Amino acid sequence: MMTHRQRMLMAMRGEMPDILPYVPRIDLWYNANSVAGTLPKKHKGRTQDEISRAEGWALHKIVPEYLKVRKPEHSLHRAIGIYSLKELVFRCKFSSDVDIKVNREGDVTHVEYHTPVGMVSTATIYTEEMRKAGASITWVKEHVIKKPEDYRVVGYIFENLELIPDFDDFMKWKNDIGEDGVAATRGCGLGGASPMHFIQKDFIDATEFYYHYHDHQKEMRALAGIIEDYFNQALKIIADSPGEAVLWGSNFDDMITYPSLFEKEMLPWIRKAADILGSKGKIVICHCDGENLGLMDLIRDSGMDVAEAVTPYPMTKVKIEEYYQRWSDKLTIWGGIPEVLLMEKTATDEDLECYLDHLFKAVAPGRRFIVGIGDTTPAHAVFDRLVRIGERVEKEGRLPLEGGGARPISEAQLAEAAARVIPQLVEDEAFKVIQDDVLKGNHIEIKRHAKEMLGKGVSAKDVLHRGMISAMEVISEQFKAGDVFIPEVLLSARAMNEALLVLEPYLASEKKEVRGRVLIGTVQGDMHDIGKNMVIAMLRGVGFEIKDMGVNVPTERIVEQVSKYKPDILGLSALLTTTMPQMKKVIDALKDRGFRERVKVIIGGAPVNEKFAKAIGADGYAPDAGEAVDLVKKLVKKGYEQVL
Repeated sequence: MMTHRQRMLMAMRGEMPDILPYVPRIDLWYNANSVAGTLPKKHKGRTQDEISRAEGWALHKIVPEYLKVRKPEHSLHRAIGIYSLKELVFRCKFSSDVDIKVNREGDVTHVEYHTPVGMVSTATIYTEEMRKAGASITWVKEHVIKKPEDYRVVGYIFENLELIPDFDDFMKWKNDIGEDGVAATRGCGLGGASPMHFIQKDFIDATEFYYHYHDHQKEMRALAGIIEDYFNQALKIIADSPGEAVLWGSNFDDMITYPSLFEKEMLPWIRKAADILGSKGKIVICHCDGENLGLMDLIRDSGMDVAEAVTPYPMTKVKIEEYYQRWSDKLTIWGGIPEVLLMEKTATDEDLECYLDHLFKAVAPGRRFIVGIGDTTPAHAVFDRLVRIGERVEKEGRLPLEGGGARPISEAQLAEAAARVIPQLVEDEAFKVIQDDVLKGNHIEIKRHAKEMLGKGVSAKDVLHRGMISAMEVISEQFKAGDVFIPEVLLSARAMNEALLVLEPYLASEKKEVRGRVLIGTVQGDMHDIGKNMVIAMLRGVGFEIKDMGVNVPTERIVEQVSKYKPDILGLSALLTTTMPQMKKVIDALKDRGFRERVKVIIGGAPVNEKFAKAIGADGYAPDAGEAVDLVKKLVKKGYEQVL
């Protein structure tokens, strides 16, 4: 009988094992329920691996356990992408002329790096709240690159960094796993697929990266060039290591790592890693947990062997049958079970059963497929559903599978999608120069052009509405259609905001028209903000007044802000399944204070859906920033009509 490891390796290499491997990732679920004392009764007192072994599941050992370090200092440099983990096969030694100062204040760890060319600083945080939520890594509160001058200092640190092969801890860990799973070592940082991706993921705020990529190419390129040497050293050590599989690149998403960025900055390095590591018989794995619609061909042709954490529809736009049809000839798909199907608030038992009925037909004959959770088992998952998936895989996952239930996407459907009509800008000749500035993200020239128009007697209101908002409406529609991505939206929004600084004094005297007031924030326990920032940029761009509460916002503060600000719309964001319940707490608190009827509540974020929105009593749900704009317009208009 084959072992879990043998089945997994066969599937990864494109061979046909006896049965579909089932490898659920349960670290976040385990962490949260272990702290809360809510592990299933039969598993009380067991470790995460003991639970998987007791259930007969393979061990998921692809994503490192960032918090399980031997000494606190081993995770001290997390904010510059340097770790000392059992999953790594090298360690880093700083130059003697880099003076490192550490200061811990409660939950926050501050680190300063003093070098001969300057100083940079970072701050990371790990709270009791995060621990209870099952968070598996600290959060970066202060990024190392905040201004252009910081690039040179970070470059000095990495230029003088020494990489030392160290296989001891990895081998001990690998031996502990044995035949129950595949122990994957990893590349650089938090999953950087290339030097530029490393900069994006580890050094700069998620939103600020796009501004820096546009404004500071010279500094970025210089740093990326230095980090290339770091990557080459790491690649050589990994190639000569005892690891069988290597995690090289994480968190791909067609909005964040948009197609042109992926193709230019990441694809060449994935191919290079695949060539070098493949020549040594190693399997290259990428953590593809995001929206991959715009990256389907790029990922397929990247040279990677395994796309892990694949999260299909209904959490993203790509259905599991399309993934299998387009990828399974070249790479192994690991995942396929959307995590929303594991929670009572977002799916029923019947929903899961129907999905599994479809899955076994959609991935026939079953070659190059590993059943797993995309991305990970949420804290509030129904454990019996994990068990049920395992039972059905055992019963129905014998290979080869019989197909017949999944209908492939026809050429006509693809052609129809490709020929969709994208809204075009209705050019207003008098305001064309302002419209072009917004569309091109020209935040410098737009101020001069706005002043010139005001000087000619054009009203600030017309410059705003006929010039700027008309252009942002088009950007919004193009974003929804997938024809522009995060950078274009952010740069256009920045250009508009710069012009508003010129217009504001005139708008005040002209009585500026506002479409509505929106209060928005990421709920308590969640530090993610890029999705929220996108919604803000697009709503502000089409004329809404926005109050941003930031991230990790306590329920009481949200209620206070609703009372004070009196918004038409309250937008709540959550990217973590563990923070989804906070949304209901906010709605319940609004009811208790008598504010619920005064404001429409909308929610968004990867783990939430329409069913969850209805279950908690929200007024609407939007899957992305473009849909959020439409939803807000609809709700504000509906509220206005009700008042009339």
